[in-house]
Amino acid sequence: MNNQKGMFLNLKLDKLFWVRLLAFLAILIPIVMSPRIWFSERLFPLISLFDGIPIPSYSIDIVLLSLFIISFLSFVLKPTWEFSMLIIGIYIFWILLDQNRIQPFYFEIIFMVLALTQFSNNPKRVKQCILLILVGTYFWSGMHKWNALFFEKWAFGLSKRIPFVPEWLRLAFTYAVPFLEASFGAFLIFPKTRTIGIWSIAIMHTIILTTFIKGGYGYIVFPMTFFNVFVLFYLFYKSAFSPKDLFKINHPKVIALFLIAIVFPVLNLFGFYDHILAFSYFSGKPKYCKIHFNNPNDIEALPEHIKLNVKNEYQDYYIDLNDWSGRTIGVIVYPEERVYLKVKNYIDTYLDTPNTTIEYY
Repeated sequence: MNNQKGMFLNLKLDKLFWVRLLAFLAILIPIVMSPRIWFSERLFPLISLFDGIPIPSYSIDIVLLSLFIISFLSFVLKPTWEFSMLIIGIYIFWILLDQNRIQPFYFEIIFMVLALTQFSNNPKRVKQCILLILVGTYFWSGMHKWNALFFEKWAFGLSKRIPFVPEWLRLAFTYAVPFLEASFGAFLIFPKTRTIGIWSIAIMHTIILTTFIKGGYGYIVFPMTFFNVFVLFYLFYKSAFSPKDLFKINHPKVIALFLIAIVFPVLNLFGFYDHILAFSYFSGKPKYCKIHFNNPNDIEALPEHIKLNVKNEYQDYYIDLNDWSGRTIGVIVYPEERVYLKVKNYIDTYLDTPNTTIEYY
């Protein structure tokens, strides 16, 4: 009884408990919303990073999913390296088996698990790691929007939604968007500007979520969005955390998250790093994919679960991979060319003389 009282007392004094609990919910809710992505037996192919990885059976998938959830819940109560490594290890196996599991609302929370892992009961280091992730997320999300396709799409969207605003003002705002969002991330670095950054991020997310609600899509990103805003207000709104504290790189955990959140996204600018891992969100940079069937007779050779996804527009037969994956596993395809090529090869295995081509859009 005394041990239980001591545990609950420690949790009450542990300010990071609520962050861990919200992190658990932020990953559990998307898992519940799109459970089929975690099972190997499904109607959209597994896109493994390497060939030869053993494919789990349905029962093994259930065991892994149960172990992941139990370990995460245990981590909420006791954030030790043992639990965090088990969580991270299972997730790494999952994404090696299927790259489509590298979704922002999954992998960002996994980074947070690493950040939240206690190190000699040093909450300051934990906060440092969390802030590194959030600075990198918003800074790079803004910087990646500096590209022609984003400007084109954004300007077109504004012309439809607010046509009464002068064109020069709409264009000025369009070109300012990347710098605005990047500045929100940069504002988090400095105590004097952090409050502005937090409120700006909260308002930005409110606008985005309102757009999603009006459009009737994107609900799976809501838990991660609420988590980010909660953490910013809860841990950093009145924090005097200085740039010196933030960039004090003196521990392997800090080094890892500094590289992931701040340094590696630079490589995306040169084509050496994945878009999503570089926090390129809603930037227009990731390419999406359609697979066209140049010989309509090939469609008859396809199994029914693939054939159902073939569209016909003016005798042009194709599959939009985002439609197919969204319908079957509840998320869009991981937007990298290597993934699309593997899906194309999967389709071609059903054809005697494959004559399919890829269109990026």
